[in-house]
Amino acid sequence: MKIIIVGAGEVGYQLAAKLCHEGHDIFVVEKDRERCRKIEESLDVSVISGDGASQGTLLKAGIKSADMLIAATSVDEVNLFSCLIASKMGVKTKIARVRNPEYYNESSILKKEDLGVDLMINPEFEVAEEITRLLIRSVASEIIEFENGKILMVGIKVDQDAPIINKQLRTLGTESQRKKFRIVAISKNNKTIIPRGDEYVNKNDQVFVVTKKEGLDELLEMAGKKDRALKRVMILGGGRIGRKVAENLEERDTKVTLLESNKEKSMEVAGILKKSTVMNLDGTEIDILAREGIMNMDALVATTSDDETNIITCLFAKHLGIKKTIALVNKTVYMPLMPVIGIDSTVNVRLSTANAILRFLRKGEVVSVATFHGIDAEAIEIKVRKESKLVGKPLKNLKFPEGSLVAAIIKGEEVIVPYGDTVIEPGNRVILFALPHAIHELEQRF
Repeated sequence: MKIIIVGAGEVGYQLAAKLCHEGHDIFVVEKDRERCRKIEESLDVSVISGDGASQGTLLKAGIKSADMLIAATSVDEVNLFSCLIASKMGVKTKIARVRNPEYYNESSILKKEDLGVDLMINPEFEVAEEITRLLIRSVASEIIEFENGKILMVGIKVDQDAPIINKQLRTLGTESQRKKFRIVAISKNNKTIIPRGDEYVNKNDQVFVVTKKEGLDELLEMAGKKDRALKRVMILGGGRIGRKVAENLEERDTKVTLLESNKEKSMEVAGILKKSTVMNLDGTEIDILAREGIMNMDALVATTSDDETNIITCLFAKHLGIKKTIALVNKTVYMPLMPVIGIDSTVNVRLSTANAILRFLRKGEVVSVATFHGIDAEAIEIKVRKESKLVGKPLKNLKFPEGSLVAAIIKGEEVIVPYGDTVIEPGNRVILFALPHAIHELEQRF
């Protein structure tokens, strides 16, 4: 597939790297010469220097023969105009990164169809939804739901006193318990592995497990953890992300205290939120946090525009014994350090945006795609066609690409955590877990 990506910032770069690795023909349009040089040196893609909102530049990129255009610059208007040109040129799929709610609200005069856009991605909305999911499941460093929550893919940090430390996967739990969950990936020292039964779980590993919803508590007990409801949450920062998280939590009757240092913004947020307590205070001051009751909180979410402030505040909260800390971190170089220094979960606007776009890109019988901050892998839900060569054979006889495995199978209303003798049947939906290099081959196999 020929894909044009407008913008070589972090979102564009992440998309180009993933899609190039999967064998797509990628053309990147970027007017910043330094970014052009960086992407040319590191990725096997074609780079066109110029304005993504220029018809001439897009023609140089071969817009007339493109299958898809992804406009991912930091300027909404450039992204929308790029998609409009692509639409007039007959490009089948157009995706725009859009932050201004005026462009995607129901009350907007111009609808996405008028602008030639098939999908608008709001970066702050994607991050807020991710934070909300993490707060609902307090012990998870990451969590993705499939089949309306029947199947969960959960990231868990292995603590130093966890019962599963230094044990092989094949020895974890009873035989009955092992049929309720499957460890699909382990992050060890920033390297993602798809484990076999003889793999060991070690201290500070990040373990990713697929489980039935009803088996989560039992799984957590084996890992030495207990999921607790977070009834009181403090949010640092009243920007779009903090505000949206507060709105989401209000719907769940969670008590929210939001701190915003800017007086005008705090008044604006107070007028929008219905149940939350909004304070015009500098939440970066430790004594202020203590005075406003941080020690009585179940969770702290730091969403300011300053990475260091978010990290330090979360570390202070952990020191005080807060159950859950979530830090918004924009510098991706910081992200591998977060589990090591003790922060429970990290979110990143650019990665969440790239992940949302990737979920939309998958083709064929793909039902949904989930990507993760903690590991370089994807979970893909695929509906199995009756003519598939994988139908009717036990999993142990099927040779899947290295770096991939079947995580779960849905047969009607039944959810199965598979093992070697499990057979895939026509109409089943199969959830696969795969490293990037295996994704293209998996899609072809199904």
